[in-house]
Amino acid sequence: MQPHMPNRPRWGGDLFPRMTGLQLLLFEMNAPELANIYVFLKKSGCSNLERLFVQLPIAPYEPLVDSFDYVGLEPPTDVSENLKVVKITNFSWNRFELQLVCFLLRKARSLRKLLLITPSLVPLHVPGIQKADLLFLAEALANGKVILSVSDDAATQPFHSDVSADF
Repeated sequence: MQPHMPNRPRWGGDLFPRMTGLQLLLFEMNAPELANIYVFLKKSGCSNLERLFVQLPIAPYEPLVDSFDYVGLEPPTDVSENLKVVKITNFSWNRFELQLVCFLLRKARSLRKLLLITPSLVPLHVPGIQKADLLFLAEALANGKVILSVSDDAATQPFHSDVSADF
């Protein structure tokens, strides 16, 4: 049995208590990636997170045709309390991207703006998305909580946006 280390965070606790902004760079968006986002948000307990930036992989103009993979995890219920701004770039209207958007709209009670940078400003029909979710998104678009844009707004940028990954 190991002694309890008071300065060492435990998995499942608030691992990043001072983090107010998070940037996620995704190389693909599918069921396992969406599940990974849910696991990270649930396990990290980013209780002070106010800004979330998600950069999706660059996709062709047409929406992706998804297989009906099951995500396998329920979205976390107790995160995103303080989330105020979300920006998602390269949004291509695929099913998993829409599931992430609907999750954020439902769970982030303090959310003021969800900016989607997308080549298509018209919400597209996406197979596998429930009609209630599409109506929920349409309502958020109508009341200005969700903003669609074809260009990246320089006013909404992560603090550390010059990160590169060398593999």
